[in-house]
Amino acid sequence: MFQYSYYCTSFDAYLMAITYKIELNSKPKIDSTHGIMLRVTENRKMKRISTGIFINPKDFNPKADYGKWIRRSNPKHAKYNEDLETFISKAKEAKTNIEVSKKQITANSIISELKNTNTDSFIVFYEEELKKVYYTNSYNFYKNSLSKLENLRKYLKGKDLLFTDIDLSFLKEYETAMRKEGKATNTIYTNLKTIRIFFYRALKEKKLNIYNPFKDYELKEEAGKKERLTVKQIKAIEALELEENSTLWHVRNYFLFSFYCAGIRVGDFIQLKWENIQGDSIVYTMGKNGKARSLSLIPKAKAILNNYKPKKALKTDYIFPLLDSERIYTDPKLLNSQIGSKTAIININLKKLAEKAEIDSNLTFHISRHSYADIVRKSKASLYDLSKLLGHSSIKITEVYIAGFDTEATNTTHEKAMNF
Repeated sequence: MFQYSYYCTSFDAYLMAITYKIELNSKPKIDSTHGIMLRVTENRKMKRISTGIFINPKDFNPKADYGKWIRRSNPKHAKYNEDLETFISKAKEAKTNIEVSKKQITANSIISELKNTNTDSFIVFYEEELKKVYYTNSYNFYKNSLSKLENLRKYLKGKDLLFTDIDLSFLKEYETAMRKEGKATNTIYTNLKTIRIFFYRALKEKKLNIYNPFKDYELKEEAGKKERLTVKQIKAIEALELEENSTLWHVRNYFLFSFYCAGIRVGDFIQLKWENIQGDSIVYTMGKNGKARSLSLIPKAKAILNNYKPKKALKTDYIFPLLDSERIYTDPKLLNSQIGSKTAIININLKKLAEKAEIDSNLTFHISRHSYADIVRKSKASLYDLSKLLGHSSIKITEVYIAGFDTEATNTTHEKAMNF
């Protein structure tokens, strides 16, 4: 009986045996380095977690003795090996915590406990999300987010950044460092805002139970002066006598159509297809924030469309002669390049158009959006309605957006006050 009992105990111990092994992730990062993973095995069931350490594959020894995983060829081999030992110790502590709480000990529960101690790398999560947004968001968002990641890496000087590292002190120190480099307030704002975007994604997707420092940290943004046209200047452009089908004639149509459609952005405008025209409305998804837009077409916008619709137009054909309807733009980088070159041509000709209309302004396509926003604002429309018309994600964004329009109003008030 005693022997039988001993055998059962030994068998149970075998079932509960937990092993820990340091491995190299087979998938490379953008910079071609590979992550070091901790593999936890229980009863042949395995679970892996990133240690937050990244190295060149040649610096990893898969058959090394304990504590010697990183070869001496890596200049940080001593520190990395020490960090990996610490990581294994944390995994063992996690197992102890589970035992104390009398929960079932599995490889999965140990990894979950480790994640609750927030050992996840923010940098790794950021990179994985970037791979996703390359195809699902606008390429500009991908490109801008990648540059912000490079700025963050430069500041970290090769160190990893865990989610627990992102606290008020870190945000303030990073802001101070950027100011010392001479970065403008709005540049600092966009760098910190991008960190916040991916931090919030992690809170939502990974369901991290951690402190959110952005609730106590105010991102500072300066309202820049936004150039825009008056109603009189818009009418001057409308009244220009231009040769039909000439470059300037087309460019005027592009600019005015954007203005008539609540300042549609140039990237969205260039990609408009006939399927986006549904009855008396224009329906499309905004590339910048992925929001669906539906807006009534005013008669002037319909008149412009009539100049471009052929007798047998396919729904998938582009409306304006800027992109090739026969070509498939599946690569976001290629599409972005095409949009960039077409935008440059449009803006060059808009300057010629401004000169003809005797408008003293560095006219660009985006000024159609500024002009629309300012004219609607002056019509005493509510901030809520203006925010919806512009397709902003929040009223706060609209407040910052229109702040650049208030210089003229404040100057007028100032001059009246001083005219005593």
